[in-house]
Amino acid sequence: MKLQFLQTPTYIPIRYVPHFDGERTFEVTEDIEVTLSDGYVLTIEKGFITDLASVPKWAWSIFSPIDKGFLGDLIHDKLWVDKVGQIQHFNNSFYEARLFADKERTLWRKKLAPKKKFKNWLTHAVIRLIGGFFYSKQISIPN
Repeated sequence: MKLQFLQTPTYIPIRYVPHFDGERTFEVTEDIEVTLSDGYVLTIEKGFITDLASVPKWAWSIFSPIDKGFLGDLIHDKLWVDKVGQIQHFNNSFYEARLFADKERTLWRKKLAPKKKFKNWLTHAVIRLIGGFFYSKQISIPN
């Protein structure tokens, strides 16, 4: 599957694959190539595992982890998993790589789920506020 920047997909090849009761795990079932806002082509490979959006289960009734904008969450997760590659892409700027991933998610969510204004705003604010703690802890910084 190939998508141009902000192209609305007709489907998203993903399936639910929980490993235990209550787990929210999804697997991409075919390669997805997405052109991002800077022209970079991101490949989300078949077999990529994600939770889409780390929304606590108690909040699912308010902020469902799956809605029309979840492709933005999938793109964001892939950019975070490939953070070493993204940091290199942004000339070794940790800050710019994370900022790009967060902004890219918001661009896609606003386009694909325009009626979810509050959710899009709130989740972006939370990601910007506390996401860095998780982003920085997931890579090893050489001495």
